[in-house]
Amino acid sequence: MRIRKILYNLRKKEAKKISSRIVEKIGISIFGEMKKMVFDSLSIILVDDEPLIVEYDNDYYLSVYGVLKFKPKKGRVVVDEGAKKFILNGADVMRPGITYADPEIKKNEFVYVEVENSIPIAVGIALMDGSEMLIKERGKAVKNIHYVGDKIWNFLFNEGLLSNFS
Repeated sequence: MRIRKILYNLRKKEAKKISSRIVEKIGISIFGEMKKMVFDSLSIILVDDEPLIVEYDNDYYLSVYGVLKFKPKKGRVVVDEGAKKFILNGADVMRPGITYADPEIKKNEFVYVEVENSIPIAVGIALMDGSEMLIKERGKAVKNIHYVGDKIWNFLFNEGLLSNFS
């Protein structure tokens, strides 16, 4: 995994902007010293040395680790066990594998994906409203942007930044 740049101690103004966007989008307040790690496709924002936020396409979302820590109430998409291996290989979430979707999800919003009776395994962007995700037709429902076991997850784990994950 290649890191292009590490920015320590983001300016307070930028940290406040990131915190505000997370509150606005997900309803969770995150404060602390922020550092930014820039990877090829996205950035991870460390908050007090925990990889809690993903910057993707000039916006901010919780990382998988952030979802595990904060357990957001909205944006939940549940898939069947058969979809798990595909998602953990980086595939987008397809409609036929979805067993539940928060009906308040709107297109282009943050979502997190979990397997039935399990923990979150991925975060992504809704490609349609939550009510549409349950229609058992073909097609992508969620763009997978970060998942357990991807290069970034493995890098963070190897660097000891996910040492609290069990």
